Amino acid sequence: MKVIWIALFLITLLACKPKPVDPPPAPSETVRILVNPMFGLNPLMLDSIYQGPNGIRIKVSDIKFFSTLLGYQNNQLAEVAYFDFRDKGNIMLDQTADFNKFSSLSMILGVDTSLNHDDPSAFPNDSPLNIVNSGTMHWGWNTGYIFIAVEGKADTLNDGIDNFDLSYSYHVGTDLYQQPVTFNNLSWVKTGDHQHSLSLKLDMESFFFNPLQPIDIPNEPLTHSGAGLGVLTQKVADNFKNALQLP
Repeated sequence: MKVIWIALFLITLLACKPKPVDPPPAPSETVRILVNPMFGLNPLMLDSIYQGPNGIRIKVSDIKFFSTLLGYQNNQLAEVAYFDFRDKGNIMLDQTADFNKFSSLSMILGVDTSLNHDDPSAFPNDSPLNIVNSGTMHWGWNTGYIFIAVEGKADTLNDGIDNFDLSYSYHVGTDLYQQPVTFNNLSWVKTGDHQHSLSLKLDMESFFFNPLQPIDIPNEPLTHSGAGLGVLTQKVADNFKNALQLP
């Protein structure tokens, strides 16, 4: 009988022994991509006045663009990233990922064909391509997204008075104007306990006044990538791609 009581006591003791607590999971590693708009050597401020080499003064009110299929080799960083300087500041992407896998980064400047014609309301709620998030960057009249949008005003009179008589609007879209971009030998910077960041520069002086193919704002104030505007649309797309650089 005594043996039985000892056995029951041991069973009870073992049953009451606290279970080992699993250690908390390691915090996720994250990466952040920043795009810093510049005008030459100076940070660009929306709605501020800048003067080009031809004397025309401009204000930039909006800079927006999509990039898709971001990754390196077989490692995908993100399906889509969206930059909206006015609403989101200089953050293009925040993503859970290991920066060590991305010594280089390739992407499509624009929305890849595999995504461009999908129903914008069918993307997940947190996707930049969801119609709630993309807003005016999806064309209602044309199946697909606006890849690049640069808008503002220009003072074309060059008389020393702030007239800003001309509005310009450059909207690049349609599959024809998707552009591959690759950045090599990246220098990720540790910006948090578990975060590394990559900074890109977007030189808007180079965008407008590229010496090889400057945008003639008074005579080329508008493109929505429609018929008859192919030359200007290609120029805008090329200049924007070339203006997006590593620092």
